Amino acid sequence: MGQERGKYDFYVGLALAISSSIFIGGSFILKKKGLLRLAKKGSMRAGQGGHAYLKEWLWWAGLLSMGAGEAANFAAYAFAPATLVTPLGALSVLVSAVLSSYFLNERLNLHGKLGCFLSIIGSTVMVIHAPQEEEVETIHEMAVKLKDPGIISTCRF
Repeated sequence: MGQERGKYDFYVGLALAISSSIFIGGSFILKKKGLLRLAKKGSMRAGQGGHAYLKEWLWWAGLLSMGAGEAANFAAYAFAPATLVTPLGALSVLVSAVLSSYFLNERLNLHGKLGCFLSIIGSTVMVIHAPQEEEVETIHEMAVKLKDPGIISTCRF
């Protein structure tokens, strides 16, 4: 039963981390589309003291998408190890780069494409090789883990 629960939690954490990257990556596109729409209307920019973006529904949709993505990322840490969730956060940059080429007509140069490729490869390697979390149930197990050379070398410094 415990083994099945651990695997279930792992996949829930994985799904939350990936959905977090999609929400966060998409939020940048939504906010920029809203700001570009305001620029076409001739509204004063936020950096110059303008607040017109607060009335733009696309900007608010991007902000809410960012909040949903951060909430999913926060929840992912409850289900999956940080060694899995943290690297998948880099996928939000990939999502943003791909969506910007479609929705904002921005061009992705060779370095950008190479970066996206390496990000996918790195995230895939991390997902495949992510360690399973172990729960310590007895004092004896804790003592054994505290005698690990990695812990001892870390505690010396």
